[in-house]
Amino acid sequence: MTEKPAGRKLVFIFSILSIFYIFSIFYRVCNAVIAPNLIQELNLNAETLGLLGGAFFYSFALVQIPMGPLLDRIGPRIILTVFPLIGASGAILFATAESFSAALMGRILIGLGMSPLLMGSLKTFLLRFPLRHFSTLMGSFMAIGYLGNFLAASPLAYLNATLGWRKAIFLAGVITALFSFLVFWVLGEGNSRDRSSKDRSSPVPSADKPDLGIVQSIRLVLKSLSFWQLGASSFFRYGTFIGLQGLWLGPYFMEIKGYSPIQAGQLLTAMAVGMMASGPLVGRLVDRTGYSKKKLILAGLSLYSVCLLPLIGVLSMGGFYGYLPLFLLMGFFNGFGILIFPHATSLFPTSISGTVLTLINFCSMSGGAVFMPLMGKVIESFPREGGSYPAEAYHTSFLVCLLCMVASLIFYAFSKKDA
Repeated sequence: MTEKPAGRKLVFIFSILSIFYIFSIFYRVCNAVIAPNLIQELNLNAETLGLLGGAFFYSFALVQIPMGPLLDRIGPRIILTVFPLIGASGAILFATAESFSAALMGRILIGLGMSPLLMGSLKTFLLRFPLRHFSTLMGSFMAIGYLGNFLAASPLAYLNATLGWRKAIFLAGVITALFSFLVFWVLGEGNSRDRSSKDRSSPVPSADKPDLGIVQSIRLVLKSLSFWQLGASSFFRYGTFIGLQGLWLGPYFMEIKGYSPIQAGQLLTAMAVGMMASGPLVGRLVDRTGYSKKKLILAGLSLYSVCLLPLIGVLSMGGFYGYLPLFLLMGFFNGFGILIFPHATSLFPTSISGTVLTLINFCSMSGGAVFMPLMGKVIESFPREGGSYPAEAYHTSFLVCLLCMVASLIFYAFSKKDA
């Protein structure tokens, strides 16, 4: 009699956390569509626009280092309540900012507030759901979260044209605050099934202790070559994608290709749809068949890299309807990279799963923190022509993304097979 109510509560927990995660993704990439407004209202250039976009990731990435041990020790409930309230205040500050410094501080606070949403949710899944469903849960969770990419594209472009970007971001901040309190209620104590590392065999037997300290947990992960191989792949896979989808593809298609903000938003939406589709598919494939996560990651990210070729000017897509399927495939194949998380957790004991997940996520967010301003710096190194940057400036920044992806794939190819 208790199975169905317990099952319904797990579904409810999954649903609320997934919807909440949408806001984290939305805040990461919302600057792409409103970039012209930010440039005009805050008097930005390519370098400062990149810095503003990357500010979210600076605080987000830095907090990942202590976040894992904190999740392992005090659990997700309090963290998933308090931190998002900070993010909500940052969104309101960003929406009302009249200067670059105020907007920068707002973005930093948003990043800080959103920092535990992914890892706190994955930790919740590890604690409360059967482990055999983890890849499927993670893929579905991230697919729902990628609705944030969709909302930050065409819908935000429409809201920007009708209400203005400030009101849209302000509203997002208010909803974020409300969800913080909802999560506190939903994650009430009572149904948490904390697992010890006995639930699975580990290739690191010395770590099979549930009482490792924070420093010990971090040291154990960082001394593993496998972590660095997976971390590098995560860094470049997410860094290049967020630099493109989250900021620079929007201005490129508006300035160089002459597309309207709505059209640029539609292309970015296609990337989001592709990524949303791939997450559940690859997660279910792994859980149902036991197919190698490593092989899927290598295949998917290799094809994602191939999709970057038209962006460096060596291939022509013929126009808007040529780019639309390209961006759909780009998002789809990049989505295979989410398997890095279950690949990583399979190599370490469950007792430090929060530490493993957050350190991998630190690599991902560091990629976003680096690539947004790095691409801006590359673009800014070219002189403006008629008030805008030349196509060569964008093509060069996109080439940097391609070369980094190739290097990271080679490094990852020598990593340990998932357990």
